[in-house]
Amino acid sequence: MIHSFKLKNHLRLTQDNIIMPKYIQSQTRKMLTAYGGVGSILETSKGALIVEEFDKWKFFADGSRIFDQDEFIIEDNRLLKRLQVHFKQLQKFVRVPTNIANPYIQNDSVPLETKRIASAKYFPEWMYCPNCERFRNIKDWWRGWHQTLQKLNEPNAGEKFIKPKCYHCFEEAKAKNKKKKYYELEQVRFIMTAPNGAIRDLPWENWNRAEKNVKEEDADGGNIRIDWAEKCCDNQDLRYLRSETFADLAGIRVKCMNKGCKANGREVTLAGLFGLRIGKDKEKQFKPVIRTSNSVYYPLCINSIYLPKKNQEIKQDDKATIRNLLASGVSKEIIYTTFQNRYDKQTIDDFCDERDEATFEAEIQYRLKEYKFILEHPNYKEEQNSNLTYENQLIDILSEYGISTLIKVKRLKLTTVQTAFTRQEPFDKDLFIREGDNQTPVKIKYTSSQAVNTNYLLATESFGEGIFIDLDKTKVDEWFYKHYHNTPAFRERIDILQERISLSEIIQNNKFLDNRHLTKFVLVHTLSHLLVKELEFLCGYAATSLNERLFVDSDNMQGLLLYTVAGSEGSYGGIITQSDPTSFKKILESALFRSNDCASDPVCYHSDGQGIGGMNLAACYSCSLLPETSCEEFNSFLDRALLIDKDFGFFT
Repeated sequence: MIHSFKLKNHLRLTQDNIIMPKYIQSQTRKMLTAYGGVGSILETSKGALIVEEFDKWKFFADGSRIFDQDEFIIEDNRLLKRLQVHFKQLQKFVRVPTNIANPYIQNDSVPLETKRIASAKYFPEWMYCPNCERFRNIKDWWRGWHQTLQKLNEPNAGEKFIKPKCYHCFEEAKAKNKKKKYYELEQVRFIMTAPNGAIRDLPWENWNRAEKNVKEEDADGGNIRIDWAEKCCDNQDLRYLRSETFADLAGIRVKCMNKGCKANGREVTLAGLFGLRIGKDKEKQFKPVIRTSNSVYYPLCINSIYLPKKNQEIKQDDKATIRNLLASGVSKEIIYTTFQNRYDKQTIDDFCDERDEATFEAEIQYRLKEYKFILEHPNYKEEQNSNLTYENQLIDILSEYGISTLIKVKRLKLTTVQTAFTRQEPFDKDLFIREGDNQTPVKIKYTSSQAVNTNYLLATESFGEGIFIDLDKTKVDEWFYKHYHNTPAFRERIDILQERISLSEIIQNNKFLDNRHLTKFVLVHTLSHLLVKELEFLCGYAATSLNERLFVDSDNMQGLLLYTVAGSEGSYGGIITQSDPTSFKKILESALFRSNDCASDPVCYHSDGQGIGGMNLAACYSCSLLPETSCEEFNSFLDRALLIDKDFGFFT
């Protein structure tokens, strides 16, 4: 499904001279998933844009119109109640507004529903012309463009400006009657982020006066000192000069061409750019990154698999009404009479009797309910809504591999809510829900400008299919106790990871209940990654189209769900055909065989720490790591040695 969003009207000269709205199409999943969302930078045909908080979108301008319509509301009270621990005033999940282009308007993908749009603005804001190499902020580019078109009596300046174009080259081309009149501007590749979630452009207007390789105490924390007192001149005419000889940062220079410039034509290359730091406070200190870097955006997405309830679920609006009636002294019988056309008596009785207060539920406990439901209903089929369909598989030929359950998930429903995001480092979901970011250097940025006081959160509802695999609990426990107590190399690997977790400021200290929990998690997580990569190698499914959901704790769970949602490669029956025991056995054997031969071995296999915080051991992109959108743990807690090592591997 295509989603439209509009460039923010900060591209304007005066209040009475706003450029005309321009629409850009984007996939709905880029509005709310690990692919992107509020605060993320989207690369589009019109340039790089940053998405604004969702309550600033035009779609949310009329809340009463939107939130009273069932079409925009996603019902998942199980997930809603869990998030109300952190968002005390949370009432509803609002569906990301889908949209399509208006078939009657051919130009520029104007949406059919002009009120169902998101809002975004250009970022980075500094752009250069690849022809004349002039280098300016987009506001200066727009001002010059508007003035030039006014002078030349050219109409529709706003429509012609997007994608941003160079007014100098346009005016010259018109004067010389050249065929090519428009040169589209290029945005710089470099931006700055801070641990508190802030994002900004580099100080390009001061860069031609930068001094490099200075002592750290003389700068803000890096080895570059910038004179913040004043610019090189009042009428800067910067150039972004690129060398054809040098391909690295030393080949890019910034220079002011103003004849009266105090810098006297001094040009400074971008060599050493990543040594720049702005700010003394570690939480607010900016550092440069490439705008497409993974560290720019880590979404905090909370997922939930739909589970049918024994009783019908009461909607949130009806819950509020029933609470008010109870507080007014109205009897249950009258309440039942009022709602008898919507709910049965038992459902209303259960709701009236229970304490409907939001209490913290750890991710492990939340997933345990899903895990138990799958195992207790291996051949479940929901007749009414067709939200769930499972089909158990015979595992005789897989039992020797320590697999106790293999289920073909023909249909599942998944609710995804993006609650917040961070920059530079990811954030633990349980830590976020229970404690927030008060005790951590990495700070949370919320998807709504109302932060924790928001009444709504954006959500998506996806349908897909997958494979559920559960390892034999007895065999896993025997394997752990045998090697943890008798194999020093095995125990050393687990102890290293446990120590690093305890020292981490962005991972909840009790994320893993004990060493057995951690060991099982690394085992199942690494197996999940190897299977996804094998499905890519052997069957041709792109790893980006597959997702994992891990079910692991110390005592009960040792399972995983590999799934794909509608619209991704591998959906519509592709993935579930691989859940046939014979086909799955070939995939598993091939995955284990391939994991013995990493292109980075022996360095990878004998690594003492890789990835975020050194949370991986024998795992790199050549053997075990997946695209960030496919992994639940940001490619952490992986070690293929636990699976294949000849002395202590589970599958040895």
